[in-house]
Amino acid sequence: MDWFVERREVTEVLHTRSGPRVIPPLLDRGWSLGERVPEGMRWRWAPVAGAQWRRGVLPAELEHRARPLLDADPTLPGDTEAPLALVRRLVETARAAGATHLDVLLREVDRRTLSASPSHSREDAQRHALLEVKAFHDTGAGVAELWRCAAWPDGTKRHAALPELEALVEGMVRELRDTSPMVPCPEGALPIVFPPGAASGCFFHEVCGHPLEGDVVARGGSYLARRLGQAVAGAHLTVSDDPTDGRGALGFAWDDEGHAALPVTLIREGRVDAPLLDARSATALGRAPNGHGRRVSYRHPPLPRMAHTRVEAHEGHLKALMADIPHGLLVQHLLPRQMDLLSGDFSFYIVEAREIRDGRPGRRVGPGVLRGNGLDALAAIDAVGADAKNLFATRGCRKLDHGPLPVSFGQPTVRFRRLQVEPTR
Repeated sequence: MDWFVERREVTEVLHTRSGPRVIPPLLDRGWSLGERVPEGMRWRWAPVAGAQWRRGVLPAELEHRARPLLDADPTLPGDTEAPLALVRRLVETARAAGATHLDVLLREVDRRTLSASPSHSREDAQRHALLEVKAFHDTGAGVAELWRCAAWPDGTKRHAALPELEALVEGMVRELRDTSPMVPCPEGALPIVFPPGAASGCFFHEVCGHPLEGDVVARGGSYLARRLGQAVAGAHLTVSDDPTDGRGALGFAWDDEGHAALPVTLIREGRVDAPLLDARSATALGRAPNGHGRRVSYRHPPLPRMAHTRVEAHEGHLKALMADIPHGLLVQHLLPRQMDLLSGDFSFYIVEAREIRDGRPGRRVGPGVLRGNGLDALAAIDAVGADAKNLFATRGCRKLDHGPLPVSFGQPTVRFRRLQVEPTR
C-alpha cells in the first residue's frame, strides 16, 4: 500500500476596484491510501477537520512522522498588516505614475507532504510567495492593460523587493502610456519574436510539454509521442522541464510519489528526447520514474505533469534578433486557446504584443490569435538567444479533471521565421 499525507496553507491579499481585501486563511490537511489492483492503483482519501485527528488510521511507523502535517497549528504568519501595506504602496505607485487602476494579488503558500510506499518514504516542503499585478490605462479610445508577476521562496523576501516592485509597476504604466493607442492586430504570416522570460513561454508548455507527458506518450496520444528520437527543430532548440528550478520559488526535491525530481530534456538540440514520467507511465514505457508525478492535492491521484518548462539558452539577444525584421510581432503574453495533442494543431490568444517595425518594437496591437501546427512552428524557430529569464505563471495548469497546479516557464529570446496571426473576430 502507498500513503500520501499533505498539509497546505494559503493566505491571500487582494486589491481590486472595490479596494483591498484579505481572504480568510486556508488550511487543508488530509491523507490518501493507494492499493495496487490489476488495472493500476486505486486511491481513497480522507480530510482532517478541526484541531484533532483520529489516531490509529495511519500505520504506527508513519503516524509519528505525519503528526506535524496533520496537527492544526498554522505555520504561516497571521499578521496581515505587512502584506496590506505592500499592496497599498504598489497601488499608490501606479496612481502616481498615471494608471487608471492597479489590480494586485499577493499569495503565500506553504505545502508539506509525506509519501510512503513499500520501497521508500519521503518528506518534502514547498513554500512560495507570489505577486500578480495588472495595470490599467485609459488611452482615450478604451482601457489598455498589462499583466506581470513575481515570486519568491517565501514571504520574507517580498519586502526587500519593494523598490524593484515599484519600478516594475512604474515601468508597466509607462509602457502602457508610450505604446498607446493600440493598432489593430495584423493578419497573415509574420516573423514572431518571444522576448526573454515572457508569458509567451506558455507556448512551449503547451506545444512541447503536454505532448510528452508520460501517460500521453504511453498511449501514443500526441504528435511528439510518435517521434521520439526524431529531429523536429534546429540544433539551436533545447527544451527541458526541471522541477528543481523555478527561480527557487516553485522547485521541489521529491515528487508526490516520493521519487527524486529530475530535470528532463524534452527536445535535445532539435530532437524529441524523453517523456515526463510518474510511476505508472514509467512502468508502461519500461523506464524509471523521473520525478514528475504530481497531485493537485491528497484528494487526487498522481499524474505525470510539468513543473518548470524552459527553453535553454543558445546565443544572441533580443535587440540583435529583432534587428533584421522589417515587420513582425513581439509577442509578450499568450493564453492557450486550443491544443490538439494528436495532430499538433494549436491556437493561442494574443493578450499582449507589439509591432516590430524596422527592427524595433512599436505600438501595442489589439487582441488577436496565433495559430499553426507544432511541427511547422518548431521547424520555423531560426534563432534562440542567450538572454534567458524565468517567469512564475501563477494561474496554474489544468489537466483532465484534476484542476490547476502552479507551473513556471523560462526562456531567452526565441524567433520564428513566420507564424500565422489574425485579429480576434
